[in-house]
Amino acid sequence: MDTTVRAVTLNIWGRGSAWRRRLPLVRAEIARLAPDVVGLQEVWRRGSRCQAEQIADALGYHVTYAPAVTRLDRSVQGNALLSREPVTRHDVLPLPTPAGVEPRSVLRAETGATTVLVTHLTWEWEHAHIRQRQVRFLAELAARSERDVVVLADLNAAPDTEEVRWLTSRLADVWACAGGGPGHTFTPANGFARKDREPARRIDFVLSDGLRATHAELAFTTPVRAGLRQVWPSDHFGVVCDLAPAARPA
Repeated sequence: MDTTVRAVTLNIWGRGSAWRRRLPLVRAEIARLAPDVVGLQEVWRRGSRCQAEQIADALGYHVTYAPAVTRLDRSVQGNALLSREPVTRHDVLPLPTPAGVEPRSVLRAETGATTVLVTHLTWEWEHAHIRQRQVRFLAELAARSERDVVVLADLNAAPDTEEVRWLTSRLADVWACAGGGPGHTFTPANGFARKDREPARRIDFVLSDGLRATHAELAFTTPVRAGLRQVWPSDHFGVVCDLAPAARPA
């Protein structure tokens, strides 16, 4: 039976400010949204346990972790997938990244009838040429899948950049298809992002191949007050969308 897939992406800001206070906000929003798959970026692991497992506690999701870089203290940063259905197959592939630049990876996982790619591209503004190589690698992975594909990503680039325009000419940008307004996910409207003094941008994406977007909106946008300060779930806003099977040629 054809079913709709609800997908979420969120850069959780790793061990950034007030993680213990942010964790219940992230967990509560996932519970409210009830997605089928959640792509998480900037997920830290120390020892055998990662932040994605902390988030998934009591929510009933399967957790698949994908390391990208190991620090001197042996902590690891990477990406993760939370999925309602078990992951039947997965691998972790390094993104094209030259020496001297922080390594990045992509998690490729098969769950249900879908291939999910979770990734986080190189962030520096001057490294657009590296992201151009990374999006080509990502598009090739999607093209090789025999399943419907969902990409959950922090692309660290806005829709009008060369690398994102190239990628969205090959994969459907869910927000462009079904969202409303600019959809900024890194914005001074978020107090944690405001201190970076960067312009508002949409850099967190859900992309698809073989599925059509029926709805998309921002998520993880509501702060709570903790003493004299406000606490947001992350320094990014997330994206939630509903994806339905695309019409097949007769």
